[in-house]
Amino acid sequence: AGCARLLGLPPGAAAAAIDTAAGMGIAGHFDSATQGNPVRNAWLGASATSGLAAARMAAAGMARTTGTAALSLGTVLGEFDAGELTAELGTRWDITRGYFKRHASCSFTHPAADAVLDLRSRPGFRAEGITHILVETHVLGAGLADVDWSNRLSAMFSTPFVVATAALAGEVGPESPLCDANVRALASRVRLVEAADLTARLPDERAARVTVAFDDGTSLTREVPNPVGDADHHPLTEPDLVGLLGKWLPAQVVARAAALGHDLPGLPRVGAALRGLAGTGEKEPN
Repeated sequence: AGCARLLGLPPGAAAAAIDTAAGMGIAGHFDSATQGNPVRNAWLGASATSGLAAARMAAAGMARTTGTAALSLGTVLGEFDAGELTAELGTRWDITRGYFKRHASCSFTHPAADAVLDLRSRPGFRAEGITHILVETHVLGAGLADVDWSNRLSAMFSTPFVVATAALAGEVGPESPLCDANVRALASRVRLVEAADLTARLPDERAARVTVAFDDGTSLTREVPNPVGDADHHPLTEPDLVGLLGKWLPAQVVARAAALGHDLPGLPRVGAALRGLAGTGEKEPN
């Protein structure tokens, strides 16, 4: 839909692009992520390529609207409500309803990590004195319990790794060590379970409740409804995002990206500006 819009396609062609793209979905299994299979990372690239191809097929007059979306997204993969495509059209902007990640891990692990980081700031928290950690979550996140991650991707989908890393290091970043003996030892003492009351709050909340027990018999508990960065919970401001990106990217790149974000809506063409940000030059047409 976005590519069709950028190509200036009329409504019929835009509909054909959407219907065509709906037939290009990849029905990959979630276990590819939990098992650390990099094919999971290729899905996003394939999706982007499919979107471009569908829009260009529509621009060339090749795409047709035949109900592919209802069949592939509905009959084969789940349920499809065509009315949602136009519900609150022009007033509801779903791009503003997502969230930005502040942890280098699966989104289902974020509430637990946020809870642990909050507990770290409380009196009585002692990383060296943790005996075990109980993580209660919803049904969608209850399967991320592997304590034997084999690479960074599988670690990102391991709640025990994420929680142990957050508790011991105070952050879960792209450079968090995978083979730290202390992290593995603590991760083995993390118990992940589904809580019926948290599952009942889906889909509006992706909650987690974390209880950290210590060797002196005390414990601390924190419950959070959604990840930090979620539009409905704790949205990140522009300074928050700039600061987050600044941890891993050169300051000049972050500054250019932030400035371009302000300029893009007013540019008649965006190709050259985006290629300039990527450092690929401006030889191709906009």
